[in-house]
Amino acid sequence: MTTPATTSADQSIKPLRLLFTLALLGYVALHLGFQFLRWILPAENTTLISRSQSAGFLDLFLLALPLVAVLIASHVAPQLAGSKIFALVALIEYAVAIVFGGITFLIGLGGLGWVDTFPETIDALGHVVLTVARLGLVALAGYAVLRVFLALGGRVTLPAALHPPA
Repeated sequence: MTTPATTSADQSIKPLRLLFTLALLGYVALHLGFQFLRWILPAENTTLISRSQSAGFLDLFLLALPLVAVLIASHVAPQLAGSKIFALVALIEYAVAIVFGGITFLIGLGGLGWVDTFPETIDALGHVVLTVARLGLVALAGYAVLRVFLALGGRVTLPAALHPPA
């Protein structure tokens, strides 16, 4: 009679780390791309201001997924070989989210000028405060990823085969 080999929980998930990292970063990239298209392309009965107010560049899962991907790649031993590249991709995603989140926030402020009632005032104030808070959270997560990227060496160098001849 043989006893089955038991593995710890962390050993059973380690082979999937690369897949999870790629999936999380890839999903955020796809989300940002489709949000950009949804924001920039006019739809029936919408204006740029209304699309800007509902743009999803600062969604909370967008905040968390790149950070989780970088932590999975870099902080679980053994560190994945592409951790520095994954951190760079996450930094780019955070930069895109902050830039377009800030632009859509500023454009969306133009739609807050038609506040007539107290509930509309509360909604407008909530929109402003929560969007500024989400911008801050995304910036904080981006800063955390920047610190990880710098701790990993902070530079991405091309292999010698890709350098142009001198």
